[in-house]
Amino acid sequence: MSILSRRLGAGVASLAAAASIAVFAAPNAAATVDSITVSGSNHEINKEYTLSAKLSGAGIGLLVYWSVDGEDLSGPKVPMPIGQSSYPWKPTKAGKHLITCSQGGSTKTIEVTVVDPSNPGPVDPGTPGGDNGGTGSAGGLGGLLGGLTGSAGK
Repeated sequence: MSILSRRLGAGVASLAAAASIAVFAAPNAAATVDSITVSGSNHEINKEYTLSAKLSGAGIGLLVYWSVDGEDLSGPKVPMPIGQSSYPWKPTKAGKHLITCSQGGSTKTIEVTVVDPSNPGPVDPGTPGGDNGGTGSAGGLGGLLGGLTGSAGK
């Protein structure tokens, strides 16, 4: 085998290795979650909604992951049809929830407020997944605290 043949062989092997690395690395960088939507409006606990995502980029066929408030919902899902992903979601807690869709290196998150129709008070502005505020009986707390400080009932 001549020196030229060995150099060409080594060059072709190097080129093939570089091409395979590019093919495996490119889809992750090129996957894009374009948008996320939640079906319906005035979202309530114990009702089912559909989470939907529009996907694009060279990595459009990569696995998709759904999570709510950082907890995995679905495990890896194949986007079907290609360029779209959907997942059924039935919230069990009232409050604000962060819904995230990830594909390759792309992630998109939206916030959805869910109410409990049996407790229609304002939603707690605290952390995602918090409870409904409701009306409760905080008025009795003032009397209790007033009694502890010596200013109640005078």
